[in-house]
Amino acid sequence: MNFTTWTSLEWLEVADGFSLLVALLSVASLAAHWRAGLRGAESHVWSRMSVAALGAALTALACAVGLRWVEVDHFPSQNMHEVLVMFTSALVLSMLVLHFALGLHRRGAGWAMLDDALMLFVSLGAYACHAYLRSLNTAQRDLPPALQSNWFPPHLSCLIFSYATLGIAALIAIVYFALRFWSGVHSGGWSVRSQLLILAGMCLLPFAQLVTLPVLVLVGLVFLVLRATGRLPSRERIAGLERSLDDVSFRAFSVGMPFLTAGLWMGAFWAQEAWANYWGWDSKENSALITWLIYVLYLHLRLLGGYRGEKAMAVLAGGALSVFMTFQVFGYLPDSQKSLHRYTDDGVKPREGMSGGAEAESAQVQPAHPGQETTR
Repeated sequence: MNFTTWTSLEWLEVADGFSLLVALLSVASLAAHWRAGLRGAESHVWSRMSVAALGAALTALACAVGLRWVEVDHFPSQNMHEVLVMFTSALVLSMLVLHFALGLHRRGAGWAMLDDALMLFVSLGAYACHAYLRSLNTAQRDLPPALQSNWFPPHLSCLIFSYATLGIAALIAIVYFALRFWSGVHSGGWSVRSQLLILAGMCLLPFAQLVTLPVLVLVGLVFLVLRATGRLPSRERIAGLERSLDDVSFRAFSVGMPFLTAGLWMGAFWAQEAWANYWGWDSKENSALITWLIYVLYLHLRLLGGYRGEKAMAVLAGGALSVFMTFQVFGYLPDSQKSLHRYTDDGVKPREGMSGGAEAESAQVQPAHPGQETTR
């Protein structure tokens, strides 16, 4: 078998195979850590195998991205197919980084189970995303002038990695609310109104049927088993677990937030190079700014306002919703039709030049300002 003749799409299929393997190994590791927790022992074999498989999936994705780069002869993020491959690559990379940075697998069987669950949902998420992107256009497209810049790769890479990492932080927040929901159901410590508010909020998050509701069901099954075996933890122990989840989600956020900030800064410098304007109040720019401000609000409320628990987690989940709006829903909004950032949409001719109606159109073939070529 000659791997050097494979195409990027074939390497994606290899990545899908490893993603499914990660999912299976994560389930086995979850069961092993469950049994180890009941015996007061530890089990690491299945966990190490799932991490190795996740590393293999990342390697296959790196090969797919690299080959796509060669095939299209530019940084592979011109259409949504390429962008989503970059996102799944960043998602897998982020999971590996957080696995070693947070060290959940070293904090006991309970935390190792959370690590297994995160790997399970990340691997299945990558597989589902690849299944979707196969319906998208994979034809090669030349880069418009605005994307022919050295800012293109680092700007997009930082933003995609931050989206992936902040998405995992939001996933931990979803686990937190699922835990809070079922602890209230079994202990009666929360009012029916509070339970309904948590359930409604979780159902409103993006991909609720693929992420939020499966997490809710999984945590519910754990509670049922614990109750049936007489091992249901006390409210004090659950409260301690909630505090730990709050801390872990903040640590994941701390990894993603600097990359989000760096991506915005590089975008501003790129805009100055291309359009002679650091910030043009374009709808895409505004959407990205709103996302950043939500996370800044989360940071201030946590560090200065003392927000912890459900208040902080709600803001964190709100940031993930804003990321989803910016990353995927933006192209369907009415104001996006006037945006200068619609480079990934099929059948849409990118608008170049300065922000603004007639000026933008007339500047399509003009330099950003005298003596400077439009490169973004």
